[in-house]
Amino acid sequence: MRILILGASGYAGQTIAKRLMEDHDVYGTYHTQKSSCLAANKMFQIQLDNFDSIKRVLDQIQPQIIISSIRGDFRLQMEVHCIIADYLLINKTGKIIFMSSSNAFDAAMEEPHYESDKTNSQSDYGKFKIVCEHILQDKLKERCVIIRIPQIFGKNCPRILKLAEDTENNTPIITYPNLHMNYTTDVQIAEWIAYIIKENLSGIFHIGTKDTCNYMRFQSELSRILELKEPVFQKEVSSRKCFQAVLPGRKEIPEKLHMNITDVLEYLRYVQI
Repeated sequence: MRILILGASGYAGQTIAKRLMEDHDVYGTYHTQKSSCLAANKMFQIQLDNFDSIKRVLDQIQPQIIISSIRGDFRLQMEVHCIIADYLLINKTGKIIFMSSSNAFDAAMEEPHYESDKTNSQSDYGKFKIVCEHILQDKLKERCVIIRIPQIFGKNCPRILKLAEDTENNTPIITYPNLHMNYTTDVQIAEWIAYIIKENLSGIFHIGTKDTCNYMRFQSELSRILELKEPVFQKEVSSRKCFQAVLPGRKEIPEKLHMNITDVLEYLRYVQI
């Protein structure tokens, strides 16, 4: 299978590329930082505002699967996804896997959410992700896969590096004791996407732990297992328990690919900082 990863030099994109190149012919794009496990001749630089260059990359590679993990200006990203959808429609084959976010539910935090729940966001980021989801679903129907993810953790991930820096410097860390979340790893995302492609699945998938943990407790436990200094917390306490969690409910994904909070923490125990 010929696969194009938009944003292959990003944190999640690099891990996805590394996993998929075991079984597929994988290409990637980058904006400024070219670092990737992919060969130099399989990485293409694109600018979001240069639509012709994006079209040229699509025409040159002719991907059967496009994985979108790009970042940048929201308006330009929406234009790029319209170009991708039109490309796939013209070629009458292939599909897109779009990386969305738990922020698609950040205006409905009374409970965790599953794939079939109606999205509702109050943040600009969440609203943007919802618009992209709708554009791709309306145009491509079953040839569109939506991946919603919570916070990502893994080796050298930005969140762990920031936590290590803040604890070392005794910098106050904003935390939310009443906010319950689920989490994922870069490896879990890559394995799920590999399985979705292998089984030719479609629709919406939530890739994250099956359970939740309050944010402050997770930060404390992560600091402990990484043997960091004890965090100095600046607590933002809400009047009620709330959730920002996208729980997996699809039955097609085998149990061996699922994770709990304890699995994520155990995986991160061996992360080197």
